[in-house]
Amino acid sequence: MRKILKWIGIVLAALVGLIIVAVIGSLVYGSASFKRTYDRPVYEIQADTSPEGVARGEYLVRTVIACGGCHGAGEEDLEKVSGPLVGDFEEFSDGPFSGVFATPNLTSDRETGLGDWTDAEIARAIREGLDNEGVELVVMPSAEFHGLSDPDVAAIVGYLRSLEPVRNEIPPFSANAFVKAALAIGLFGPRNLTEPITALQTSPPSGTAEYGGYLLGLAPCAFCHGENFAGGPVPDAEPGSPPAANLTPAGELAGWTEAGFIMTMRTGATPSGRGLDNDFMPWTVFSNMTDVDLGAIYKYLQMLPPAEP
Repeated sequence: MRKILKWIGIVLAALVGLIIVAVIGSLVYGSASFKRTYDRPVYEIQADTSPEGVARGEYLVRTVIACGGCHGAGEEDLEKVSGPLVGDFEEFSDGPFSGVFATPNLTSDRETGLGDWTDAEIARAIREGLDNEGVELVVMPSAEFHGLSDPDVAAIVGYLRSLEPVRNEIPPFSANAFVKAALAIGLFGPRNLTEPITALQTSPPSGTAEYGGYLLGLAPCAFCHGENFAGGPVPDAEPGSPPAANLTPAGELAGWTEAGFIMTMRTGATPSGRGLDNDFMPWTVFSNMTDVDLGAIYKYLQMLPPAEP
């Protein structure tokens, strides 16, 4: 009996030792990989500052991607989306995790914004997740924007160049050792650093289902509706919040027409008369999308395989 207890103690001690080593290793690796610097060439992009380019960039930034959701200022989400893109920050503390969640100032202020960045460096930050010095951006969802076409990213840069410079000092994103370790091992999702862009990027023809998929890849729809758009519980939502709708042919949209889908996105009222709660489904953010673009999104959703949450 004593021998059995002895061996059990040895095994437990070994397991505890392995856990301690794994934790220490994760903490060390997290600190070493946090905001890593990469030496990679910058793919050349020139801002499209023509009136058409700036208008296209504004449409993408404000109506499709909703960049203000992170980079805008304000207390409420919808207020941030439509507000000035001067960046924001907030201290966070949840159990062992703490730090400062910060998003940068996107205006052309030279000291606190993008005024000293080149066009190509701004484009790289958007599509590859590296800042003007090659440092990895922690929370920039570049994986979603990696497929942005060259003309569209040039238009976005052109729009950002057109913004009035606003001085707004934003502290850098910072995190304690536990957050760094969690980021390194993918606890908060995959890293946003993407492969280098080395060749011309294009988009599908406007109005096609493929173009609808291109737009959905840029818009934040998948955060709530899931990668397969089957809906279900929304990540980080308050208890009791309604689930996101199933947008595949297995859900309510299967019985909608293209005109009904466009009407819903314009008015917030579904073909059956049900009203969308703007706090959970911010339809007003996307209500100014063109009929052609909304029609393309509808076509893409109708092509998805039926799926359940």
